[in-house]
Amino acid sequence: MTVEGRKMRFYLSVPLDKLEENIDFVRAEGFLPEVRMTDVDHMMSLEEDTLARLRDLLAGFSFTPLMHGPFFGIDVAGIDKNISEYSIRCLMHGLEVTAALGGKIMVMHTAYLPQFSRGGQRHWFRNWSERMPEVVERADKYGITLALENTWDDRPEILEHLAGLLPGDRVRFCLDTGHVNAFSRLPLKKWWEGIGDRVVAIHLHDNDGASDDHLIPGKGSFDFSELAAYLRGLRKLPLLDLEVGLSEARAAKEYLTGVLSKP
Repeated sequence: MTVEGRKMRFYLSVPLDKLEENIDFVRAEGFLPEVRMTDVDHMMSLEEDTLARLRDLLAGFSFTPLMHGPFFGIDVAGIDKNISEYSIRCLMHGLEVTAALGGKIMVMHTAYLPQFSRGGQRHWFRNWSERMPEVVERADKYGITLALENTWDDRPEILEHLAGLLPGDRVRFCLDTGHVNAFSRLPLKKWWEGIGDRVVAIHLHDNDGASDDHLIPGKGSFDFSELAAYLRGLRKLPLLDLEVGLSEARAAKEYLTGVLSKP
């Protein structure tokens, strides 16, 4: 599978706590796993021998794992410092797990909400700039790239601003097609013009524009043909990750292979 002659492989999002039971399916279907740290209690409880066993499983793919950091309830820049400290601790541990499994990219949600008042937004941005640098420094220590994902963000300038508030230049972006479609009124073109040259991973799923339903690509209203046109203009493809159910993965891959392979 290629995009204008370049080899194209799809990742498939799998929860960390379900990785061992689903790894054979992922391999048999020709996917690479994006390991999603959905269950924080499980992530925190992993012993070194378990991480070593999981790393051996992933090493069988001969690839660099794509990791998705913890995200439910995570808010580094929130007003409640207890939640912020918990969030930082979770992200730090997520980086440790990422490093232990040989990952080089960890996707993270920012928890930014466009509904903030102007004053609340200024406060939240200030907290972000003060609290996130230690997370970035830990990522740098492990040689891991943090990829900020658009979640409820309504425009790409938010992600650009958040990255600009952090030290160094290793922070990149993960473009989520379903979130663009459901939570932003801006066309994909505006998103690509804003962050496209720094996108290292793309979450691929669809919806009707009203709800983040994680449908198979082509079953909603997102224009994957337009995305394919932008990908053809890149020298290096981002990591392409399907965020659909395992039972839908084959159909999603077939659809996207057709769309992305068109000249």
